[in-house]
Amino acid sequence: MSKPLYRFLLVSDMHYTTDITADKMKNIDPTVKPSAAAGDAFGFTQREKIDKITEAVLSEHAASPLDAVLVLGDLSIDDYNYRNLPNYCRRFKEDCMDLLPCPSYAIPGNHDSHPDEVWQEIFGYPREFTLKFGNTAFIMLDNFNSVPAAGASGAAYTPTNLEFLKKELAALGNGKIILCAHHISEEKESEEFKRIVREDDRIIGMFRGHTHLNKIIRSETFGSKPLIDIGGYAYMGRKVGDRYDFSIFDESWAWGYQTVEIFENKIRIRHVTPAILYHGSNGIFDIPCSISDECEIEI
Repeated sequence: MSKPLYRFLLVSDMHYTTDITADKMKNIDPTVKPSAAAGDAFGFTQREKIDKITEAVLSEHAASPLDAVLVLGDLSIDDYNYRNLPNYCRRFKEDCMDLLPCPSYAIPGNHDSHPDEVWQEIFGYPREFTLKFGNTAFIMLDNFNSVPAAGASGAAYTPTNLEFLKKELAALGNGKIILCAHHISEEKESEEFKRIVREDDRIIGMFRGHTHLNKIIRSETFGSKPLIDIGGYAYMGRKVGDRYDFSIFDESWAWGYQTVEIFENKIRIRHVTPAILYHGSNGIFDIPCSISDECEIEI
């Protein structure tokens, strides 16, 4: 089997926050509004969760070097200007991204609702940008720019910034283009965005986080080009009454990350589920390491 020209790891939805549970944190400081997902909601601490991401990247990089790690949002549950907690977006960068053996880049999710000037101060680049590797470009979109947050759901979805997208597309040559966003909503996107995806032959697919699921969607809305859910590293909360219980194990949750390998005439993707022992309130679940939804896209 030939080696890829470029190799990437995509990860999303870490939801890094305080190791102290919401109830205990409120007793310590009544001014904060921690998420119900704070603390060791699924059997290990927030920091242990972040360390597991680092371990996965190190393992993948040792097996075959990675050119970059792309983080597709919800690094934190900061809900900027609402939760009144320390900046866990910055802490994720320091505790994980800065320790990786290859370059890493992040776009914000709905819970990373830091204004662009704060984002640039943390990461050194804006909330949306383009990365180019050889003949392939990743356009990293910001679809949650209604910041700062007004509540626990963070920023509201905002349709793709067409001015930015058109400018980036015009600047790119005849190579292949992959769109990445924390979320791409078929229902909430503009008709112009849908038309661009359908008609621009350079756009070969889209990756998104947010759903905590892993699946490949081919909708006629986007010209049957694949829209790929990459899973998540946090949890799949289940609503109980008027709040979410994040300790309940949900079998639809796609723990893990995506690898993307670019060859001369194809892209190979796969979802990797690292082994995990999940201590849920509905039982203990021993999830083995597995690979799923492995497929190839011709380019």
